[in-house]
Amino acid sequence: MKQLTSLVAWTAAALVAALAALNWSTLMAPALVNLVIYEIQLPLGVVMLGLAGGVAALFFVAYLQQQISSLRETRRLLKEIQRVQDLADKAEASRIEGLQQMVAHEFKQLNGRLGPLLDARAGGATGTV
Repeated sequence: MKQLTSLVAWTAAALVAALAALNWSTLMAPALVNLVIYEIQLPLGVVMLGLAGGVAALFFVAYLQQQISSLRETRRLLKEIQRVQDLADKAEASRIEGLQQMVAHEFKQLNGRLGPLLDARAGGATGTV
């Protein structure tokens, strides 16, 4: 969609440039221009073409400003996502470490309970042989 918009904009600019070049003598024809305070002779076509170019430049600046603000927002959101991801990784590492400690503690308790039973069984088995 973005490429289509760019293609249409460049096509329109090329069309305006081509029409201006083909009709340059008409654009340069002097006309009486009223500037409220006084009137002067100017090529009205060139004035209108300049005004259109100025408006196009303003729209381009507004577009660039919108794109820059969008990129800034994206960057801010990416930083926030990275911060949250780091927090989640730390929390997961903490949970895994806690789980490992709990499993080690449970195995120690199990070995503590089974050790005397195994020793008694091993001692009884050697006495009967």
